[in-house]
Amino acid sequence: MLVEFLLKYKFIILFYLLIILFLLLKRKRLEIQAKFIVLYRMKWGLRWMDKYAGKFREWIVLLGYIGVGVGFLGLLSISVILIKNLYDLMTTPAAVSGVSLVLPGIDVPGLGVLPFWYWIIAIFLIAVVHEFSHGIVARAHNIPVKNTGLVFFGPILGAFVEPDEKKMRKEKEITQYSVYAAGSFSNILLAVVALVLLNVLFLPWQQSMVTPEGFTFESYVNESYPFAQAGIAAGTVINGINTVPVHNFQEFADELSYYKPGDSITVSTPEKEYDVTLAANPDNPRKSFLGIQSIHNEVDVKDAYATGVRHGLYYLVDWIAGFLRWLFILSLGIGLFNLLPLPIVDGGRMAQTFLHRLKGADTGERRYRQISILFLVILLLSLFFPLLSKLF
Repeated sequence: MLVEFLLKYKFIILFYLLIILFLLLKRKRLEIQAKFIVLYRMKWGLRWMDKYAGKFREWIVLLGYIGVGVGFLGLLSISVILIKNLYDLMTTPAAVSGVSLVLPGIDVPGLGVLPFWYWIIAIFLIAVVHEFSHGIVARAHNIPVKNTGLVFFGPILGAFVEPDEKKMRKEKEITQYSVYAAGSFSNILLAVVALVLLNVLFLPWQQSMVTPEGFTFESYVNESYPFAQAGIAAGTVINGINTVPVHNFQEFADELSYYKPGDSITVSTPEKEYDVTLAANPDNPRKSFLGIQSIHNEVDVKDAYATGVRHGLYYLVDWIAGFLRWLFILSLGIGLFNLLPLPIVDGGRMAQTFLHRLKGADTGERRYRQISILFLVILLLSLFFPLLSKLF
């Protein structure tokens, strides 16, 4: 069991061992904040920021101002969504949490398992784009940037750029907002670019190389549910429901939506047909349930791309399509998360500046701390309420 676990997560374990080694080697240069946040400061990228901030100053300032509007709209939207999500979790048994930690190797409901290499490359790209956007906008307004750096809090890694705070506070509010919002705005733009590339270029290209065959699943939720009771083994290709051919799980789910718990359906595979009596979804008794998890769409690579150089091309396109899908999800999620009115993140700094202006320094700071603690509690409850509700 231990050997199987180590082999399955070998890259993740190796990566975090390297992180621990790095922290041990650099321990004299680390700064600890709030007892669990570790900062490592450096000067990497400062000249690059100066170069491009000077070369494209007008465009950067303009985009920074646009980012302010997007940032405040995102702050309000994600705050309302988070509050509504927690309300739904507490009042509706069938509700699913909209908040989840997205880490490699973890099966994210509705998204699948995030591969390690997708995660590490995407996080590096997102962090560089996010933090360097802060720095470039700051330099475009002639605000000095003292350091760049890495931040570690638990298994979550990040980066930071450290503008001169004294100089920053002397600038107009719109300038401060544009610097704070730049990181999240750039992540949202990166997510849009990833989505466009995926849907306009790589997904059609990938689909032209394959023939869809149906879908498979990796395991049962438990042995009492319909697929297990019908004897449909994990890994079986499902390609039809009640004589209707399906090419992927979405088509199967669309047909399944016409049936309710207790109904009998016929599930087709390439080898045989199975009679299945639908169960009630444990989260919503009005919906039917199959009792399977870790679902994958299956395709057959066309003969032209089955061997040789063209097979390598198919593998590359398939890999990039998968990466762009996760890059979109991660970049958008991280961009919106950073707009929450929480301590440390961009949305918190924007809210702090706004409340200081609205209420004065002392009263504004008290309101900011109250709001940031409130949203921290809401975030933690959204993360752990589903687990706590199952325990109690």
